[in-house]
Amino acid sequence: MIKQTLFGAFAALSLIPSVQAGEWTFEAMGKAQSLFGYSHPDSRYSYHQSRYHLPTRFSANLMAQYSFNENYQLGAYLDLAYGIDQELKDYNHGSWGEQVYLILDAPFGRFIGGQSYNAAYQLGVGAPDAGVLGVNQSDIVNFVANPHWQRNHRGTAYRTLNSTEINTDGTAPKITYISPEFDGTMFGVTYVPESFSRDGLISSQATYRDKAGYIASVYHNRELGNVSLSGSLGLAHFTDIDDEISVGLSVYYKGWTLGGGVRKTFVNHKFADMNQTGYKRPEEFDGFRDAWAYNIGLGYEFGPFKSSLTYFYSKADDRSYEDKIIQLSGRYQLNQYVEIQTAVAHGDYDGPTKAESNQGYAFIGGVALKF
Repeated sequence: MIKQTLFGAFAALSLIPSVQAGEWTFEAMGKAQSLFGYSHPDSRYSYHQSRYHLPTRFSANLMAQYSFNENYQLGAYLDLAYGIDQELKDYNHGSWGEQVYLILDAPFGRFIGGQSYNAAYQLGVGAPDAGVLGVNQSDIVNFVANPHWQRNHRGTAYRTLNSTEINTDGTAPKITYISPEFDGTMFGVTYVPESFSRDGLISSQATYRDKAGYIASVYHNRELGNVSLSGSLGLAHFTDIDDEISVGLSVYYKGWTLGGGVRKTFVNHKFADMNQTGYKRPEEFDGFRDAWAYNIGLGYEFGPFKSSLTYFYSKADDRSYEDKIIQLSGRYQLNQYVEIQTAVAHGDYDGPTKAESNQGYAFIGGVALKF
């Protein structure tokens, strides 16, 4: 699949007539991030996992762009990722991931084709993120495991939402259009032929894994003196899966950012019932389809320093699965190659039984190397 997609991407670029006035650009970059953390679980859940963790992520990004002129540009991109000591095998190939996609930039907008996130995800607004653990899809699970988020050899179960941005389809292959900015406003639409991807929320054993998705989003930014306001609205219909809405708002003033987001999912029960358990489909494996989540946070940025205090909450409707995550994160850009990171986080995951619950603190320090 990778070879076929790459061949198509670079074949498309090679069709550009060489006689046109234009310019090629090639670029490669990478990042390695390692976090060392000590977990202090509540005594009731100390059996869940070990105290010390060293999750590490590696990523590489390759780019080939051709600029026809100042108005038109076509690019092919390959993003690779791999993780060690990860609680969730949630790259789009489990322990590793790849994204191959094309981007055409033109005066009438941007077209994206391939393995990428949908328009609502790309244009979404929410709580400020210092980039250590992430507010959405938080890496706190590598230190304080969340029994409600499962993707491993035993199967996949997302009993609650893990993001206020629409990420049900992950980086499943898709086509996306994002409009130019007009008076601070942009809109985007996405068509997903098959919604399943291992970095999304859908189980590979779900009967609806090959269903299509349709997503639309609007983003607006307004400058009022020294204040910058940003907002987003996302809507999605995943055929025979669910309907979704996400809303976000952010306010920026002199280095300070206050923001948050809300997401709600609904199941149309005349199409498909919830929780059809079976092989690698544990109890409540698709609770995310009828659930809601919100986040809120305050961030501060000054020069090479960035920090944020955030709260994330998610719950499955009419069921007892509930998540509460609070994080204080900070990072310092030492130079263009080295970044120092630190975080203190608390996770509280309530389920119907002790085995489906967990609670604890995590104390984390780390370093990221860019090259």
